[in-house]
Amino acid sequence: MKAISITVILLALSGTSSGQLLPDSLAHRFAGVKQDSNFVNHLNSLATHYLKTNPSASRRIASFVVNLSSDLKFTRGYARGLTILGNSYWYEGTYEFAQNYYLLAARQYNAIGDSTGLSQVYNNIGEVNKRLGEYKLALDYLLRSLALKKSDSTRAITLYNVGELHIATGDYEKANDYIKESLVLALQRNDERVVAYDYWSVGRIKAKQGFDEEAFKYFKLAESLWIKLGETRSLIQTYQDMAIAYRKRDKLDLAGEYLDKASVLANRIEVPDLRITTYLEHFKLDSTRGNYERALYYLSRHNALKDSVYNLLKVEQIARVQAIYETEIHERENRELRIERELKEAQLRSQKAQLVAGFIGLVVSAVLVSILIFQRRKILKANRDLKGKNEEINIQKNAIEKQAAALLTLNETLQELNKSLEERIEERSRQLFFQNQKLSEYTFINAHKLRAPVASILGLIQLIDQAAPDERDTIVEHLRTCADQLDLVIRGISHDLEAAMVSEKKG
Repeated sequence: MKAISITVILLALSGTSSGQLLPDSLAHRFAGVKQDSNFVNHLNSLATHYLKTNPSASRRIASFVVNLSSDLKFTRGYARGLTILGNSYWYEGTYEFAQNYYLLAARQYNAIGDSTGLSQVYNNIGEVNKRLGEYKLALDYLLRSLALKKSDSTRAITLYNVGELHIATGDYEKANDYIKESLVLALQRNDERVVAYDYWSVGRIKAKQGFDEEAFKYFKLAESLWIKLGETRSLIQTYQDMAIAYRKRDKLDLAGEYLDKASVLANRIEVPDLRITTYLEHFKLDSTRGNYERALYYLSRHNALKDSVYNLLKVEQIARVQAIYETEIHERENRELRIERELKEAQLRSQKAQLVAGFIGLVVSAVLVSILIFQRRKILKANRDLKGKNEEINIQKNAIEKQAAALLTLNETLQELNKSLEERIEERSRQLFFQNQKLSEYTFINAHKLRAPVASILGLIQLIDQAAPDERDTIVEHLRTCADQLDLVIRGISHDLEAAMVSEKKG
């Protein structure tokens, strides 16, 4: 029910619809620009800028962003747009409306796990509860924000907000502690906006404690920074606090001067809550001066504006309740349709899951069968290859054994040949030695036998030249005899040699 209420509040209060349009000047400026997440971020930055000077324009831009982000399903941009919508009501002092948007934004940030966005929204929710007087709840949200901002750049502003909460409860010591810690961090980061808040609150504490000079010194420091930053709402509040402090010190002219400044600025940016406060302070100031007619004028202005704001809230509250009632009916119908659709989708998902599981099972089975077949073929091929290799090895082994046997036989034959060859060489050497010995012997012996006939022949030949003719026949006869003797000697030698050789062969 709470979720439904918040959703209806969003629709009822923002006036958003799918046809929400940008202001004409911006619509013309962004004509033709692609409407994507970058465009959403740019518009959110623009809406934030307008918060300081024109909350109404900021709200209209943020409303457009909320619808566009929803269409784009850009959750972070959607949550930021909701936060800015809340901020636009915050700047106008309509804190209840602001709170609704902050709660919606918190749900979106929490859904996407954006701790930075969530911490900022928690800070804003805490601030709203502070303004509504719910101090315990405010402190709870501010401390949640601090827990998420341990190293966040916006930690200083939340520290300040906790300090301001303690100012509201009158615990100035704790307030000082938090504000000093905030100021140190803000100065380190050069965050002038938070520094200005810290100066402003230090001034308020000093004013409540009666340290007027120090209080106005810090008010002046805050004033200069607000002017520099263009923070009109905070500047108005600072002027109001300065007017109150001056009034309480009976410095009525200065109080009136700062109230006038606050009035001009409050009318310029049209923030009802600050105008109500300004009218009330004018009433108090004129009452102190004794100008009761003027005091009555400001009191009537104060009451009229307060009543108009109250009536506005009442009308919107009635519209919101009516919208809640109508939306609950539609929501119930939609819920029933969603349940029916989800049931059908669940059935379809179950069937799809079964089909997918069956398909996957078939695929896995096919893969396993393929792997088994492949492995079997691989094993059979390996066995065939192994058998072939074994046969080849056996053939090679037999060939090697045959070659080894042949080599062994050849080796034995060579050994036998070597042995017989040595014997034959030895025998041939012995025969040659014997023959040479015989030849030498026969040569020596027969040389003496041959020499005698040859010498006789040579001597007879010499005698022929000196002999008388009648003596030559005798000498020739002797030559014939010597030649026959020589022939006989030669034949004898040949016969002896042949006989010796034959005898050697036989031996």
